[in-house]
Amino acid sequence: MTEVELRDFLAKQGLADSRAEVLKLKGGYLNSVWRVTAPDRCLVAKEFAKPMTGTLFPNLPEDEAEALRRLAGLDVAPDLVGFWPEASLLVYDFVEGDMWDGDMASVARLLLRKEVADPAGFRTVPLAPRDIIAEGDALFARCISPPDVIPPPQAKVPPPQRLSLIHTDIGVNLVGAGSGLRLIDWQCPAIGDICEDIYSFLSPAFQILGERAPLTDTQARDFWDTLARPDLEERYALLRPAYAWRFAGYCAWRADVLEDAAICARYRRALAEELIYMGHQA
Repeated sequence: MTEVELRDFLAKQGLADSRAEVLKLKGGYLNSVWRVTAPDRCLVAKEFAKPMTGTLFPNLPEDEAEALRRLAGLDVAPDLVGFWPEASLLVYDFVEGDMWDGDMASVARLLLRKEVADPAGFRTVPLAPRDIIAEGDALFARCISPPDVIPPPQAKVPPPQRLSLIHTDIGVNLVGAGSGLRLIDWQCPAIGDICEDIYSFLSPAFQILGERAPLTDTQARDFWDTLARPDLEERYALLRPAYAWRFAGYCAWRADVLEDAAICARYRRALAEELIYMGHQA
């Protein structure tokens, strides 16, 4: 969709007119995103690329729209304005503020607010270490020259006490500060373990792929202290090696198949850091 086509489409929906400023945003690896600034409001318009298969992060426009509906009023995600499947276009209110600035406590509080949302009906993701590690094995098997590494032991972890609506790709997809912090880019939500969301935030690879430095041990401690859920911290310690193995496999595969040299280098650095994190001792 061109800028002109987008402006015309939004005009037909009563969301923009000739005075609106349309700016294509940089960032995402896949979808096209614009900021649309009208005299009375600021919006984000996201045009989805074709669905992807064989990846940890499927591109699911209908699911993003539904996730935003479920999260309405919880101060977790942007407010949905509209979704038009025939155009693969999602529009939501622009979140004012800068990208997340390192405030760990605000992220912990956001994740606790998110727990209220109903997760029923979203895609399922593996919960047991054995199944998570198997996904990593499959990703490493796709690599032309996989690194000489072995998977972690399969820890025995009971199922979570409750299932959550999880984002699966938190990383640096956070905008705002304090109680105004919001989690954006919900195109691959799932019903799963909140520890998977915690992992996709604390993981060094996720931070590196968002072009930030890995979080420090002090920052991680601040997160856990605010979360005040020792049960989740203990569970996370058991699951972390499996999550890290799987994501290391993802990084290795992406570094093999992508063509952009700079992005491939970023994935290779993320891979190296994630293998260290896999065996990290708290």
